[in-house]
Amino acid sequence: MVIVVLLLLLILAATGGLVLALKIAVGVALGLFLGVALVGGLIAWRVKRALFGPRPRWRRVRGSQVEVLDRDSRHYQR
Repeated sequence: MVIVVLLLLLILAATGGLVLALKIAVGVALGLFLGVALVGGLIAWRVKRALFGPRPRWRRVRGSQVEVLDRDSRHYQR
């Protein structure tokens, strides 16, 4: 089995196809890595949101430049 792989690598290197095969392999590996990172980030975001709830909503009081925490927010604290 190892000899077959080495022969294939030698044939690809001799014909110039090794560069193309390496480019494809790097592209596939990069795509898989980015896909796994994206899915992991989405799962972490959903778990965090499920555990801690959504971010508190801020609103601006009319006639003022001060932002206050909305009373309807789940994270309202006195």
